[in-house]
Amino acid sequence: MNWNKITVRQYQQMLPIIQNESFTELDKLVKVICVLTGLSEDEVDSWPLQKVNEYKHLFEFDFKKEARKRIKVNGRYYRINWQIDKLPAARYIEAKTFVGDGMFKNLHRLMASCVIPQRKVGFMYFDKKYNAAEHEKYATDMLDAPFPFVYNACVFFYLVLMELTKSILSYSVEELKDKMNSQDLKALTLLSQNHIVTGK
Repeated sequence: MNWNKITVRQYQQMLPIIQNESFTELDKLVKVICVLTGLSEDEVDSWPLQKVNEYKHLFEFDFKKEARKRIKVNGRYYRINWQIDKLPAARYIEAKTFVGDGMFKNLHRLMASCVIPQRKVGFMYFDKKYNAAEHEKYATDMLDAPFPFVYNACVFFYLVLMELTKSILSYSVEELKDKMNSQDLKALTLLSQNHIVTGK
């Protein structure tokens, strides 16, 4: 088993296990194997220790960093919109909300905000219109996408979103300082400074 075979859905099931401090390392490993294989704990417990240890490398979180142009999931094609400055405001707000509610638990939803559905004709790909009403369908597809690919794309978007939000807040303070009363300006300035420090 390698990271490229692990889906976002599986990783979201693995993360609470890995983070649970009440489990021993062996307990964590057995439970993670159950997530990845669909086997019961009793079945995995019957394995030789050597076979169980073959999965230990998954705790090292070591996978190839790559930026793909498109992805095929559940028979559907999606193009990654790497040009975040061209992201519509509604999708920017969606993405910011998903990050704020917990990036890893919402990884599939965040990714769904950053893709454009496509159709393939012969060897060519054509963008379909993004349908906000189908966001949850796109997100459900992203649950079955390879975790490393989605993780790399989402980290990129997260970093750009944080920088963009910081810039917008700083710009807002400068633009509005002559138009706002002092109490509102102070609140906006504090919000801007807090965002810059915490990334929230």
